[in-house]
Amino acid sequence: MDPDLLTSMREGVPMKLTGIPQRQQQENDAIPKIAPKWLKYDRQVLVFDAFFIEPVVEDPNENFRSRKCRINYFLDDDSIHIFEPKIENSGIPQGIFLKRHKLPFPDDQSKYYTWRDLNIGVNFNVYQRVFRIVDCDEFTRRFYSNEGQPLNATEGYPADLFSHTRAMINFK
Repeated sequence: MDPDLLTSMREGVPMKLTGIPQRQQQENDAIPKIAPKWLKYDRQVLVFDAFFIEPVVEDPNENFRSRKCRINYFLDDDSIHIFEPKIENSGIPQGIFLKRHKLPFPDDQSKYYTWRDLNIGVNFNVYQRVFRIVDCDEFTRRFYSNEGQPLNATEGYPADLFSHTRAMINFK
């Protein structure tokens, strides 16, 4: 009896002493070494507060109206969704402004906006409508600091005569 042969049989690799090369340990291909973008950023959304200015031609009391919007940037597929929160008795159609999809640059349709293009204090052109980004949520701030790209300081919304007038009417 060969003690080396018995030891190798106990270890479960009897091919070690037979001269046949030992099999390589199979790698698990089901779990990738580097997580793909859609898996790494699943359900992670950057939220920005913005506004755009709309001209008012029918009202002699005001020349423009600033409309507040929320921009959602989905990290898993680089898509953008813009909606305007509904304001009671505003008389303006509100709701979804831009359905979720990848947004191309206005001057180059082959390039799309990424999270690096969005920052506080930046004018954001969406199909010839210019949004001004003024704030973001806490998750967005942490994400940008983790990526090493600092965000600008928070800005305020411009004064809007319409919201002041509505507040006075509701106060009465």
